[in-house]
Amino acid sequence: MGFLHFGETAEQAAAREVEEETGLRVEATALLGSYSDVVHARRSHLVLIFRGRIIGGVLRAGDDAEAVDWFSENNLPPIAFASAQSAVETWRAQRHGPPTAYYFCPRCRGKLEIRQIVGRNQQTCPTCDWIYWINPIPVAETIVTNNAGKVLLVKRKFPPRVGDWALPGGFLDWGENAETAAIREVREETGLEVRLPRLLCTLGLPSLLNPEQCIMKSIFIGEITGGNLQAGDDALDAQFFAWENLPENLATESTREALQRWKQQSPSL
Repeated sequence: MGFLHFGETAEQAAAREVEEETGLRVEATALLGSYSDVVHARRSHLVLIFRGRIIGGVLRAGDDAEAVDWFSENNLPPIAFASAQSAVETWRAQRHGPPTAYYFCPRCRGKLEIRQIVGRNQQTCPTCDWIYWINPIPVAETIVTNNAGKVLLVKRKFPPRVGDWALPGGFLDWGENAETAAIREVREETGLEVRLPRLLCTLGLPSLLNPEQCIMKSIFIGEITGGNLQAGDDALDAQFFAWENLPENLATESTREALQRWKQQSPSL
């Protein structure tokens, strides 16, 4: 936290202060809120606090900091400024609260209010009429088996659940259908080419990255048509597993449920 330099934007100042005080390079991804700190009777500060994303650097205390460290949100030390304490509470409400935990419009930054839209309470912006629709995010995954009936899993390289095993899959790209996405994700994560004879099931679940969002998974059955097995850039490993030797650390309950449904439809397993 610090003052803006002449000609600097608030986002630039926030990123500079983080790097100077902690050694980490970040980018400001969203304005969390604006707060006031009263310094004395004749002076107060307007503080803009952002969400940030780490893009580089190494954690170390800067010249103007005695120490720097990571803390669990449930075991925070005393926080120096009222503005920072308020921002932490806002962040926690957005992180763990219901979908109504958003306070400001992402389009014009106006304060949101609840209105009745098609029979439901929706957060809307009275300034620009933006509506916060709580729609699921589409994901495509594939259960791929080899000639021995073993199932293909990939070890996750990126959060959440780094090091856990999951079905090859991911988010749909813009304009992509679920089948195309499923085939692309298998290729990118495992090096194998597949065809999709059928859809196994669809599953809805909360997002691991953001509990205020939900995921809609389309899970396909895949048959190998070519390629060579190798972990892609976004996977730590890719292996085939027999049903009786599936790893304990499956990434999500939806992975386990999809595999259970596949087993129920495969009497030979």
